Amino acid sequence: MKLFRGCGMVAAGLTLLLGGLFALDSCEVGKADELGSAQVTGVWKGSGGGRIEFSHDGRFDMSGIPRDAIEFSFTDPPPGNGRLSGRGEWSLDGGDDRSSTIELRFDAAGSFSDDSESTLLQVEEAGDHPTLYFDTNPDKRYGYEVRREAAS
Repeated sequence: MKLFRGCGMVAAGLTLLLGGLFALDSCEVGKADELGSAQVTGVWKGSGGGRIEFSHDGRFDMSGIPRDAIEFSFTDPPPGNGRLSGRGEWSLDGGDDRSSTIELRFDAAGSFSDDSESTLLQVEEAGDHPTLYFDTNPDKRYGYEVRREAAS
């Protein structure tokens, strides 16, 4: 009887250990797709000359972003199918220290006639070569990508 009880305790201990390891692993996966403010700050470039510069003070300036790359929060986005330019405020979605989503709120300037528009950028990859993309379809991860330029 003691042998069975001892084996049962070992099995229970192994189950708890493996469960803990899986829980830790899943936590790390979630963190891998998040960036902090310091990691967002800087210049990001996309194909065809798209560019976004995020400043430490929570401001951004963008140019050359394809019009169809952005899904806007309101019903009157800038007209046309060309490229957009604009500036405004950025923040990590949810106000946390780290996030997988960056919110852009546009000022009335550049391609934007008023300050009612906002959009989201998602973190595609954090790591050594971070990549963001404009979230154009909530059911599928894709969109116009921008990559962080190496600091000079």
